[in-house]
Amino acid sequence: MISDRWPAPDATFIRYGLRRFLWILSVVVILVVVSVGGLVNVLVTGKAGGWFLVPLGLFAWLLRKPWRQRHKVTALDASGFWLLSGKQAALIPWDSLAGVGIYWGRASKTIYYSLELCPLGETDGDDPLLGPLVREAEPLRPGLPRHRYRLDISDSFPVHEKALLRWAPAELWFGREERTRAEMVAWLTP
Repeated sequence: MISDRWPAPDATFIRYGLRRFLWILSVVVILVVVSVGGLVNVLVTGKAGGWFLVPLGLFAWLLRKPWRQRHKVTALDASGFWLLSGKQAALIPWDSLAGVGIYWGRASKTIYYSLELCPLGETDGDDPLLGPLVREAEPLRPGLPRHRYRLDISDSFPVHEKALLRWAPAELWFGREERTRAEMVAWLTP
C-alpha cells in the first residue's frame, strides 16, 4: 500500500529503526573495546592469537540488520498506521483494519512486544515496505483474520502503545494480550 501521501503534521512519529540501531550500537561498542584490548595484548606480548577477531565478527553480524533499517520510521495519525523508509511511505488506513493491539510474552528472560495490525481483507505480501511484516497466526478472537501485519516493537513498546491509544479508533483496539512461551518462540522464528 505504497502511498504518495505523507502523515499529517500532528502525527506521532517514532524513529523505529534508529532506536533499534542505537540499542544494538551500545552492545557493539563493548565488543569493539574487547577486540581492541585483544589486539593491544597481541601487539604488546607478541603472542599470536586471533580470539580478538571473534568480537569483531559479532560486531558485524549484530549491526547488519539494524544498519539497513536505521531510517525506518513509524507514524500514527487520524488516517492510520504509516511505515516510512527514506522517501517511501506505506499506509494502512484505520478503516481497513478489523483490529489492532499489542502482543507480548516472554521467551527466555526477555519480554518481547509486537504491534498487531489485523486487516479486514487481504494482506499485501508484495508491498516492499509492508510485505516483510505479513505473518500468519491464530486469530485472537472471532472476526480477526489469520494473516496480519506484525511489527516487533520491543525496543519502543511504551511509545507505540501511547500513540496507539491516542490514534487508533477505540472499536479496533483489542489492547495488550499475553502470548504463551510457545507462541513467542514461534513468533520469533519467521
